Amino acid sequence: MRKVAVGAAVVCAAAVCAAAALVVRHRMKSSGRWAKAISILKELQEKCETPTGKLCQVADAMTVEMHAGLASEGGSHLKMIISYVDNLPTG
Repeated sequence: MRKVAVGAAVVCAAAVCAAAALVVRHRMKSSGRWAKAISILKELQEKCETPTGKLCQVADAMTVEMHAGLASEGGSHLKMIISYVDNLPTG
């Protein structure tokens, strides 16, 4: 019987939290704060966005530097240590 009461309490608490979230969201939308928050997030996204071409260039440059670092001592500014891994972890 005690487990049923605890389960019911958890379900009720979740329902109250969901209802509170809906009320807060409705109040934010009606007060105009929602639009301001969305515009701030869009501006942040635009400023932090990196073009895919630039990301590919960075990845290619890192690959070249890693291969050069593994090929010879002092062959790259990126220091690489050769390690021999026989098995990958399974767990």
